[in-house]
Amino acid sequence: MSAVTASRRADNTGANAVEEAAQWLAAGGADKAHAVLPQIRRLFNLSIADAIAAERRANLIRARAH
Repeated sequence: MSAVTASRRADNTGANAVEEAAQWLAAGGADKAHAVLPQIRRLFNLSIADAIAAERRANLIRARAH
């Protein structure tokens, strides 16, 4: 685990973690060769429900950008 990942796990809780995961996902941070939900769950220490919420939020962010 990288230092960045460790700090994300330590700093992120609740809605803040969901929003940060959504921003990261909308910015293209995910590895497209792998499933997105496990990536954001691991990196941001989210439950499955929060990971889904982050993915939905990322979709809204991307839609507003166009």
